[in-house]
Amino acid sequence: MENKYIYFTNAMDNDSFKEYLEGWSVSPNLSNQNFHNKLIRSLALSHDIDVISVRAINRRYKYKKLEAKIIREGNIFWKYPLVTRNRISKYFKLFKRVTDITMQDSSLIFVDVLNFSLLRTAIKYRKKFKMPIIGICTDSPYNISFGKKKLTKKLVELGQTLDGYIVLTKKLNELYNVNKKPFICIDGVSEIPSKYLEPKINGDYIYFGGSLMKKYGLLNLIEAFKKLERSDLKLIICGHHLEKERLYPAIDGYNNIIYLGPISYAENLSLEKHSILAVNPRPIDPKIDQYSIPSKTLEYLANGCLTITVENELLKEHYGPCIIWAKTGDVEDLYEAMKKALEIRRTDREILSILGKNKVMQYTSLESINHQIDEELLAKMFLNQ
Repeated sequence: MENKYIYFTNAMDNDSFKEYLEGWSVSPNLSNQNFHNKLIRSLALSHDIDVISVRAINRRYKYKKLEAKIIREGNIFWKYPLVTRNRISKYFKLFKRVTDITMQDSSLIFVDVLNFSLLRTAIKYRKKFKMPIIGICTDSPYNISFGKKKLTKKLVELGQTLDGYIVLTKKLNELYNVNKKPFICIDGVSEIPSKYLEPKINGDYIYFGGSLMKKYGLLNLIEAFKKLERSDLKLIICGHHLEKERLYPAIDGYNNIIYLGPISYAENLSLEKHSILAVNPRPIDPKIDQYSIPSKTLEYLANGCLTITVENELLKEHYGPCIIWAKTGDVEDLYEAMKKALEIRRTDREILSILGKNKVMQYTSLESINHQIDEELLAKMFLNQ
């Protein structure tokens, strides 16, 4: 292996993450875990990686602390410092705990810029050991609720002091990369499982998996599905951030609309794989769309799903012909898109699914992302030194 890298994150190895989830009564958003876990494994194709995973816990977590541990996965060293609910312990002892367990002969730091304590610790580490930092920018903190505006502003200011960036959109690069440092812009990170679980659902179904919050379009998808009037077809819904008072009345009386609750990542991939159609109803929101990619759409494509998503300029650039586009996230537009997709012959659906899968893997596979980081980003960074 070549140079050793350090990666500051909340993401974990898959087995540890399963154990971690058992402490939550309500499943957290899995997108952060999935993205960073895959990016770490992409880097590990050509480098040793020291992952400093600071597991997030609060009063809603049933355990008051999580003990330190180290797990090796190939050339990835997952290092988990002790964490407690005590905020003083979390913020002021973290640097020492990290220093005690990291490879100080590493040459480069990667950090999730949306986490204040990780970002501040990484910057301290750079100062002490003279290592450059690459910021991983997956969204604008102004789109995420951090509570105090001063904290959000400080988070952005810290993120603007780094030495290189991996961003998901050009707007994120404008937000963070004010000093014109080397960067690459990627759509996401994708992989195809070596095997899938057996499907839980019999018969044909349309699939939605993701956030169940109203703003991401689920209720409009449900109403659009009802308009199809297809008793032979099911709508399967899975995900997190359940809003019971909205979802349950919307599906009451419809035996072919089934909510399975939060499920494992492997179960989610299996349901995607065996669906006849997967839908991401996330409506157009310029404020959000400029700073984030609809990662669920890329996941559908990578799993060979015939995919419907709402029109998005960033996705259309690479995947335009491979997706069935809904003009908006309104009920009528989602209905028309589903109707159009279901009218496509099954053999043609399969061809379209294969084209989408090949296209997304061309841009976002572990191997592709590894190449982009090594040959584009790091080459620029170290040539500039």
